[in-house]
Amino acid sequence: MKQVYFFLTAMLVGTFATAQGLLPAQAVKDGLSFKKASDAPTQIDRDAFWSHDCNIDNCSDWVFENGSDIEGAAWYEVDINFECTTEGPAGPYNQWAGGSGDGSAASSMNSTTSDNGTLMVDSDLFGQDANYDANWVENCWVQTANPIDCSAEPFVSISLETRYRCWDNGSSDDSEKCLIEISRDGVNWPDISTFSLEDGTVDYGEGPIQSRWEVFEGYGTGDQSDNPTIAEFDITEAAGGQETIWIRFRWAGTWGYSWEIDDIQVYATPANDTRIDNYASYTNYLQTGVYEYGAWPQSQIPTDLEAGVKVYNSGYEPQSGVQIQLDHNGTVDMSATIDLAYQAYDTLTTPYQPTGLGDVEINYTLIDDNGDENPSNNTLTQGFEITEYSWGRDNGFITAAFPGEGTDDFIAVAGYDIVSDVTIYAIDVAIINGYEEGTAGIAYLYDAMDPDYLSDATPSSGGVLVQSDEVDLVGGNGNEAGEEVATWYTFLLEEPFEASAGVFLAAGFESYGGANLQIGEAQFTYDQTAFVYGPFGSGSAYGWYYTNEVPMVRFNLDPNAEAGVADLGNTQGFEMFPSFPNPTNAITTVQFNLNNASDVTFDMRDITGKVVYRLDLGTQAPGMNSITIDASEFAAGAYTYTLTVNEERATDRLLIK
Repeated sequence: MKQVYFFLTAMLVGTFATAQGLLPAQAVKDGLSFKKASDAPTQIDRDAFWSHDCNIDNCSDWVFENGSDIEGAAWYEVDINFECTTEGPAGPYNQWAGGSGDGSAASSMNSTTSDNGTLMVDSDLFGQDANYDANWVENCWVQTANPIDCSAEPFVSISLETRYRCWDNGSSDDSEKCLIEISRDGVNWPDISTFSLEDGTVDYGEGPIQSRWEVFEGYGTGDQSDNPTIAEFDITEAAGGQETIWIRFRWAGTWGYSWEIDDIQVYATPANDTRIDNYASYTNYLQTGVYEYGAWPQSQIPTDLEAGVKVYNSGYEPQSGVQIQLDHNGTVDMSATIDLAYQAYDTLTTPYQPTGLGDVEINYTLIDDNGDENPSNNTLTQGFEITEYSWGRDNGFITAAFPGEGTDDFIAVAGYDIVSDVTIYAIDVAIINGYEEGTAGIAYLYDAMDPDYLSDATPSSGGVLVQSDEVDLVGGNGNEAGEEVATWYTFLLEEPFEASAGVFLAAGFESYGGANLQIGEAQFTYDQTAFVYGPFGSGSAYGWYYTNEVPMVRFNLDPNAEAGVADLGNTQGFEMFPSFPNPTNAITTVQFNLNNASDVTFDMRDITGKVVYRLDLGTQAPGMNSITIDASEFAAGAYTYTLTVNEERATDRLLIK
């Protein structure tokens, strides 16, 4: 399976090397929401030899500039700037930061001293003022007005409390940058005509010195930091032992959101400080090629599953016994131990095997022999759901509505590796609210190894193994961006497809355009692993493009799957609510609301589809009704229950412990 996967990757990279994104530059942000940020750490107590709390009363300690005076450059006459402020972002899409979007400012970030001010660049507000003509590259910076003396410290680090949300021009093409830059003389800085780390050096006569660091490397559209996050960088190469250094924070983008900075510390790099760096994957995707699934059927979890975590030594002493402890739902597994030299890094892998249905929470903890002086960056949490029938690359949380222009015709595709023989009955799609009732949609199951798969010549048929009927969508069954999926729209395949272990398939959904229809996108995925077809190229050119936001198009493995939606209560005159409690080994209750007096029956089936419990309730009165089930009478496992009201049905799942 892995050999096949890597061959496909190589083929796709060659085919799509020019597809550097997805959405057109004018894509709006309205449908884009976010995951709630976790509780953020605070600055640790340390002996900083220079600090600044960005107090607005001390704004003269900073110099504000931009690249607009460089005639002929892409940002000529662009006058966006940082500012000292006690408020948060005020742009029209500031709801992500707690604002109202009506022009009033959101609250400032939750940094230690935000009450007295922060440094902020509000690209969203500037984009509104510039009529959203986001074709330039914004390029502005704020830098210290006076030098900082680092001569007594051979190893120097910087930390800051910061908050940021990425727009990335709507295409996750790595065009948006939050940079830290260092100058030893206040005159020579990294080249401002480029924003790359490779070009972020300065030569003072003895060769190039690294002088640029990216604060939020790898962020894509919709990603946002904790509020605040603590960013830490070892700047020894540029600052260590220097009598004078100047610090610059530089923003580059095309109508982004905002970047806030506060409570900056420059301090001696600790002797012992390892950290979890910018890569953690519960499938170690970059080394194994195993996709990260948000909803993962138990039958499709590899027996050789491993997690991978990049670890970095930012302490100046060599570190021994560096190891990752992986705790998944209380079961602990350990990686091998390694030694790390100063500024060295490696990826530690940990085999593990989750069991049972339900949510899997993975907690990583980095440990070593020396005793870490900064343990706040030694832990990380990830998670996914083990399911019986639902198989999704997404995590069930809608971060965006695709496409930005809902009347565009499009195809959205996500790939799946088949680990064990499986039968696929349907494809589930997360439709976004606002679609026009009766709009047609169709789902496809692709052979992702077919030479015509992702062919511009046959976008709707290349590699198709089986498809659904064309469906005119029933109204009232959409979802809201920024929330978990409440309703999956099921497209039953014309016939079940029996997939063999080792093959590579893909789930796809097509809208013909003309009428408004959007689907959900979820969390980040790696390049060349999810794709869309449509008018998304330069000049609205049609073609296949890879996307870094997972289209919410899932495989449905339920032999009892039916076309339509699982919860059709609001269109059928009744609504069924999830059982509570669930899971349970005692009494659980299923409530349902009837619009009118109706004939009602209730069935419960085990994993084989056998009916294990049935109630014929006869005619029930309108209003709220309920059914109680004594789960202690049934064996532990997964069950489905179906409420039938006047020959219309709603189905949900019950887990018995």
